[in-house]
Amino acid sequence: MNQIQNLNDDDEIDLGKLFQVFWRGKFIIAFVTAIFAGFGVYYAIMLTTPIYSANSVVMLNSQSEQIVDLPSVLSQLTNDETVVQTEIEVMRSRILVGKVVDELDLMSDPEFNTTLQEPDLADRIKDAIKSFLPAGNNLGADEEVLSESLLRDQVIDHVLESYSVLVVPNTTAFRITARTEEPEKSARLADAVAEQYVQSQIDVKRDATMQAIDWLSDQVSELRLSLQKSENAVKEFKTNTPMISPDVLSGLERQLRSLRDRIQATSRDAEEASQFLAQVSSAETYPEKAAIADNSLLDGLAVRAQTDPDAARRFDAQFASLVERARRSVSEADSQLNTLRTSESILEEKIQTESEAFVELEQLTREAEANRTLYEYFLARLKETSAQQGIQQSDSRILSYAVVPLEPSQPNKKLIVLMSTFLGFALGSGIVLLLELRKRTFRSSQELEQFTGIRVTGQIPLIASRNRKGVLSYVLENPTSPVTEAIRNLRTSVLLGNIDQPPKLLMTTSSIPGEGKTTIAASLALNFVGMGKSVLLIEGDLRRRSLEQYFGKNNSGTGLISALTGDTSLKDAVSHRAEYGIDILFGEKTEANAADILTSGSMQRLLAEAREAYDIVIIDTPPVLIVPDARVVSQFVDTVLFVVKWDSTHHQQVEEAMSLFSRDVIGGLVLNQIDPKGFKRYGYSYGYGYGYAANYGDDYYKAD
Repeated sequence: MNQIQNLNDDDEIDLGKLFQVFWRGKFIIAFVTAIFAGFGVYYAIMLTTPIYSANSVVMLNSQSEQIVDLPSVLSQLTNDETVVQTEIEVMRSRILVGKVVDELDLMSDPEFNTTLQEPDLADRIKDAIKSFLPAGNNLGADEEVLSESLLRDQVIDHVLESYSVLVVPNTTAFRITARTEEPEKSARLADAVAEQYVQSQIDVKRDATMQAIDWLSDQVSELRLSLQKSENAVKEFKTNTPMISPDVLSGLERQLRSLRDRIQATSRDAEEASQFLAQVSSAETYPEKAAIADNSLLDGLAVRAQTDPDAARRFDAQFASLVERARRSVSEADSQLNTLRTSESILEEKIQTESEAFVELEQLTREAEANRTLYEYFLARLKETSAQQGIQQSDSRILSYAVVPLEPSQPNKKLIVLMSTFLGFALGSGIVLLLELRKRTFRSSQELEQFTGIRVTGQIPLIASRNRKGVLSYVLENPTSPVTEAIRNLRTSVLLGNIDQPPKLLMTTSSIPGEGKTTIAASLALNFVGMGKSVLLIEGDLRRRSLEQYFGKNNSGTGLISALTGDTSLKDAVSHRAEYGIDILFGEKTEANAADILTSGSMQRLLAEAREAYDIVIIDTPPVLIVPDARVVSQFVDTVLFVVKWDSTHHQQVEEAMSLFSRDVIGGLVLNQIDPKGFKRYGYSYGYGYGYAANYGDDYYKAD
């Protein structure tokens, strides 16, 4: 199966060939470019409306004048990116634009209020259509009348579209560019936007100051009432409460600490007395009682009391007196302790009461002081803010007012014409490329060889002749013409294809009709005759039988079919043309299938006989893609010449036709009917010779 190479596999772009493609289509490119350029000129001059641009510049103040050293209600704007972008949005706000509309009375300007414009062609057509509609289908005529607010919104939209705000690079300045149909209007619009922007900053500060004054006044009034109320509460509390102070509370606390020390000491004494009473009450013997009493008199009496009754009486009396004194001590200590504790409770309650009163007084006093501080602060802030009325300054200032433009900025007629011309050139080039890509034909032997992988043995130019018989006359009458030399080169290539065994039995065919295979066969036969060879030309195309158009009518009435059937011998069936010096075996009309006839054994024997009788036998066969005759005959011949029409036969046709043959049988390809002018137009050098030397072919043939 043929391994046909695809030209598209090469990803490299040949700039020379690309230029040649554009050069061949230069008239298409020029035509399309001229149309677009003309339309661009017409559009720039006749259809566009001149637009004038005017610029005013506004700058953010990095430092503002400080008339009075008082803090402002609103802080000054900074220069960071966020603030700058925000100010751009302020300059393009609908509220600001609404003020510009009112200032310049743009509601009465037809450029911005489209309802005041004269109806254009589209509007007139629309109105005409509506006039023919039934009354019920009138699409809400009343609804088309815009309300004042909607109309104002539309005007604001148009104004927003007519100017832009950009930051001057590396600065905090804004360039306001207004674009209208009148130069004076553009300057007025740019200045009005700048002035309204600066004035809006002053208005914002003034409104903020007035709102701050109103709010501060309300706060001062409320704080005044709160201060009076808190001061009255302090006075009333002092009137209704005994005079207390931190010194009094401190003295009471010292008394409480002293009282608690006495209570603690009395408690210890009472406990010791109770313990002593318990000990003396529990003693039973005289020595125990004497030991507890720790009295020398009792110690002496205790020794004698055991034996002396009088000593015992004296001991008991003395010890009883001791016990009584102990009881009185316990009773006095308990009584004193209760009294001290009662005094402690009274003193604690007094301290608690005095402390709560003092805390409440302190709280009332602090509240009064806080109200006084707030009142004094807000009162001072109110006076400061009131002092700032009328001295507010904007955070921006106008650096330059707009200058009335002398020339329109739009449309850029040169740019429009240039762009339309470029677009036309690009479109024309695209059309040429598209046509080039769609035309998948062969324009050079290199393309044909690269696509098929088979060498091109001949390049035959287009023969200028009105009929087929004139082709042979031209070849015979012009032996040194480029056409004849090209056929001679083809003949040489065929013979040199196999030097050891030059082919004797040749066959010509093509993919489709009209590629000139019969002309190649006839011309090649005449050229072989010029070498002194005996040549037999066989008409293998039994369906069309076109050799009579080259060599005249077959007067013998016999031909290929008669020779194959045995009715006539090859010698008798051949028609000799003395004027050309060749023998021709014309085709004959038959009802049998041509492919069956050509594949028969009789055909093989006939060709073998012709091989013996002639030096060269050339068979002209039908196109491969039409009928199978050529494939059948190819198995009997030495070589096949495959004819391809220059810049006509499609790649797919050649690929499909070549796939039907064995690659060994095809001896070469013939690029036929080459238009020399077209060949050069495609950028190829063609002189019917070989390589770069072919450029000199035309002049060489004219020499001598």
